[in-house]
Amino acid sequence: MNTTAIHLPISKLKSQMEAHLQWGESSVWNNYDFEKLSEQITEKTSVSLSVSTLKRIFGKVSYKSEPSMTTLNALAQFLDYEDWRDFLVKNPEKTEAPPPTIITTPPVSLPPLPIPKTSFWNRQRWALVALVVVSLSIFSFYFLSSKPKYNPNDFSFSSKTMLTEGLPNSVVFDFDATSANPQDSVFISQSWDVRRKVLVNKNDKHHSSIYFYPGYFRAKLMIGKEIIKEHDIQIKTDGWLGVVEADWGIEPLYFKPSDIVKTPIVEIDKPVFDKYNVPLNPTPPKIRLFNQKDLKGIMTDNFIFETEVKSGLPEGSNACQNVTVMLQARNDIMMVPLTSVGCVGDISLAAFGYYVASNKADLSGFGCTPNEWTTLKIECKRGKMKIFVNNKLAYTAKVENPPTDIVGVQYRFNGPCAVRNTWLEGTTGKVVF
Repeated sequence: MNTTAIHLPISKLKSQMEAHLQWGESSVWNNYDFEKLSEQITEKTSVSLSVSTLKRIFGKVSYKSEPSMTTLNALAQFLDYEDWRDFLVKNPEKTEAPPPTIITTPPVSLPPLPIPKTSFWNRQRWALVALVVVSLSIFSFYFLSSKPKYNPNDFSFSSKTMLTEGLPNSVVFDFDATSANPQDSVFISQSWDVRRKVLVNKNDKHHSSIYFYPGYFRAKLMIGKEIIKEHDIQIKTDGWLGVVEADWGIEPLYFKPSDIVKTPIVEIDKPVFDKYNVPLNPTPPKIRLFNQKDLKGIMTDNFIFETEVKSGLPEGSNACQNVTVMLQARNDIMMVPLTSVGCVGDISLAAFGYYVASNKADLSGFGCTPNEWTTLKIECKRGKMKIFVNNKLAYTAKVENPPTDIVGVQYRFNGPCAVRNTWLEGTTGKVVF
């Protein structure tokens, strides 16, 4: 990547980020600001950019190498561009042309040129021809661009999971893409996020991927940007799973269940962090708790969910004590924020197709004292949802996506955390986690 060619666009990108976030100039941002930005980028683009990566982009840390295309795409998509290329196209470099050289020559008298005589009918004929050519071009563009290039029946795509449950887990994909044209690229995307696709040889038959986190994923066989085949993959946990989050593609730190499951409480406290040599200062580690099951019949439009959570003390850069409680469904998700009362101005809620942010709605009901036990309850009947925090109505929402099965729960904390009394109930019965 050309250094000169990329510095000016990145400067434009940073300026647009500053204007979008309205946090002031990035030169005065602190570590907490970059943590918040990392979280917002992940929520909007599903691409996890580390604090250190963002600091390098914004010039807070010196670096010699250029940012990866994945990083640039994620930043551009955060600003509602399609990708980095789209950002470059819509923000072209302004190059100033050199001043014209004026050459003075003595005036020369020339005889007047004869004016060609163009008949009215000739002009009409050429205008009609031009109109037909333009019309055919537009029609051909839309017709050909909307028509699928490949027949999915000419391809095959399947997979097998190595472990029934537990992490990390591997998936072996079996595929046949020999019908692809030689000039086209073949990819396998191991999740719904097609930006995280892997280039494969069309003549190969197998490809393996490793999954470091549980979830419900939709794997895809792609040729260029066209999705040819897709199917679902569920990566389940063996009960409760606790990890220290890592950057995308890097194996996280897994806690042993015996160290964190203290029935009826799941807890990661300071002695556990000390045992695994995980520092809590100056920046507490990002913790994720999972319990992913093979559930069926508890639907996203009719359920009751309740849990109690507790965060560590508001120390260092964890002043807001942000907690996210998530319900994982088949190809859908709900993300409920909990935070200290003073930080409710910078949170968002996602609920099975419904989304709202605090800059456009009153989300103050999600303010609490996270370092004390906080009860979250969600009641959903026929798609109408009520969310309670400590038995007080915090927000109402309506499920917008088609109903699907809820298959597990997930929590996100910063540093020490605890969860207890978690259960989910639907028309088919009640599940205690």
